[in-house]
Amino acid sequence: MNLSKEQLLETLTCELKKRNDLKPASFVPFAIAFLWVLLLFISPLTQPPGTIYLGNDGKVSIMDNSDYINSHIENPVARAVYLSGDFMCHQHADRSFFINGNQMPYCARCTGIFLGLAFGALIGTLYRTRIGFGLYLLTIVPLGIDGVLQLLTSYESTNLIRILTGTLVGTFTSIVFASVYYDTH
Repeated sequence: MNLSKEQLLETLTCELKKRNDLKPASFVPFAIAFLWVLLLFISPLTQPPGTIYLGNDGKVSIMDNSDYINSHIENPVARAVYLSGDFMCHQHADRSFFINGNQMPYCARCTGIFLGLAFGALIGTLYRTRIGFGLYLLTIVPLGIDGVLQLLTSYESTNLIRILTGTLVGTFTSIVFASVYYDTH
């Protein structure tokens, strides 16, 4: 399949046009994403300083920290947030940020993805967007390169790179979803 220069450029475009038809209900996806991000940052603050450390042995899609979480986190909301992280994230301490001396419920990359989803939901709410498929794929490349290099080599990324690549992917993913949602309603 050969793409002309114009077709290739079309796949790499990003258009934003201010929405004139905003209603309060339009902000619901952003509000949900924003509240979730707040919970990620507030949950470590609900615990005594230096009491949450989940180690570096976690796996994704396996509840391997649930016994520790259930016995160390009394706040039911914070416990639910940490348990969701236990299932959806590896929760490695060396790949996570700490607040109040406590490990966050998700690693830096997952935290970045959630930050990006909230930011992208706000952009998608305020602007009518169109993102070319090629551009969207390009936003995933840095995260993919960073993750694959860590998996296959001795390279070790930093939490700053992890949160930045996660935020990039989360932002553009949310913008794409918002575009599809608002253009079909």
